[in-house]
Amino acid sequence: MSEAPTPAPTRTGDVPRFDRAFIETHGLLERYLDGKLPFKGAGEFERWCAQHPEYLEELNLAGRTQASLKLLEACGRPPELAEPRLPWWQTPWFSIGLGATALLSLIGFWALLANNQLLRENLRNAQVRLAHGAMQPPASKQTLRITPDRSPGIDQARFTVNHRVPTLLDLRIHMAYVREDRFRVSIDKGHQGRVLVIRNLSKDSNGDLRLAFNTSALAAGRYPIRIAAMPLFGAPVTDGWLNMRVR
Repeated sequence: MSEAPTPAPTRTGDVPRFDRAFIETHGLLERYLDGKLPFKGAGEFERWCAQHPEYLEELNLAGRTQASLKLLEACGRPPELAEPRLPWWQTPWFSIGLGATALLSLIGFWALLANNQLLRENLRNAQVRLAHGAMQPPASKQTLRITPDRSPGIDQARFTVNHRVPTLLDLRIHMAYVREDRFRVSIDKGHQGRVLVIRNLSKDSNGDLRLAFNTSALAAGRYPIRIAAMPLFGAPVTDGWLNMRVR
């Protein structure tokens, strides 16, 4: 006796997802019109309606739509048939603004980079000047003859030189009023300390002590100068005072 054939198993995928009862039970039409139906469900619902056009004819959606439009016009509220406005971050202006911001940021970055390179170059130049000194070769020569004050604090014997204009200054200090021939010249920088001491400096035939120096070798400031006579015996005696200002 032969056995009865086993029925083929049914697959749930073969069962149609949509039918009239399913649509009415779950209110798919209302949810679709309200935009509350998920994307996948909306697609399946649209395909089912395309395969069953009689369902749409029974619903008379075209007539309902026209009646709805007439009702809105009668109430003074024209229907909004235009495309919905995109969020601001999806508009072309946002992309344009973003590109402009990126371009300005890039320009600012290159400007900062160039400025940083310039500062580095200036720093290297300053380091080189510091290592080799700030003195420059003199571009001109100048002679200055001056008679010092014979007492401290008078501050009438003074002169000014320019540090930024390199000049070889031939300074002639008139000391004919002192009998001694040998002198000591001391140069200080105001409130800082001793800069230079020259001993055994002799007068020339005009009674002048002659000093020559490059003005660019001195930093800006005030330089008191004292001239002391050096007798053959005994301690030096200060007989002259000058004030040099470097600007």
